[in-house]
Amino acid sequence: MRDEFTTHEVWSLECQCCGRVWQEEYAVRHTADERGHEAVIWTQAGEPVQPPWSGVDCPGCGASKVSAFPQGGRLRPAAARVDAGFGRPPVETLYSPVPRKPPVPLY
Repeated sequence: MRDEFTTHEVWSLECQCCGRVWQEEYAVRHTADERGHEAVIWTQAGEPVQPPWSGVDCPGCGASKVSAFPQGGRLRPAAARVDAGFGRPPVETLYSPVPRKPPVPLY
């Protein structure tokens, strides 16, 4: 007789492209095959799916650069995300020996 049990897990997911954060719930069935090796089957709505750390696309932008965190995992709020330009001064404040040209009217 094989031991089999199912756990329910909630995973938080964060898109690395658009910053969207969402949660997905999974039923995880733990069982053993004929030789006693552990087999883990991830399901959503009764259908087998990939684990949350592989094969998840962002529902907002469709990107596949998604980070997965188990329930209780640390997610940064949108305001605390670090963008690529963090810590760099804006371009306008950089010193330049050449004076700026006045804007040219577009009419």
